[in-house]
Amino acid sequence: MIQKRYIDPEKLIADVDKLILTDTEEVFIYSGDQWYGEVSVDLEEAEQPFEMLKPQIAFAAKHLGTMDMMVQKYAALLGESKFALEYEVGYVYLERVDAIRVLYYGIQVNTEFDVEFQRVGDEVFLKRFNAIQDIPFDWDKEK
Repeated sequence: MIQKRYIDPEKLIADVDKLILTDTEEVFIYSGDQWYGEVSVDLEEAEQPFEMLKPQIAFAAKHLGTMDMMVQKYAALLGESKFALEYEVGYVYLERVDAIRVLYYGIQVNTEFDVEFQRVGDEVFLKRFNAIQDIPFDWDKEK
């Protein structure tokens, strides 16, 4: 069961002029709703200054819902059909200019895992799902 999450335009912060860096080196990109908590980009280990990262942060915010649906779809492919009921996005990390890492937290069980996306132009592709690496760009296409 795939759910469209993190797409509410009232909650999503994808405008570079509205991005604010907190004292804890985080930038909130989703303000949370009645089902899922807030989502922030963690810049604590970022190598570039906040002002230079704003376009990348806005890109990640803009694609947050799409990335989450990709992860849900891939999880379903692996037999985890209740992913949306069991996990939510915790943090987003900007690993490189072309890489976005998303940390998921368990909703009911204390667990977490990473997924990584590769940015190509204005698109994102699932590249790693926890320990599964080098996922082909066309994994979701009919063979």
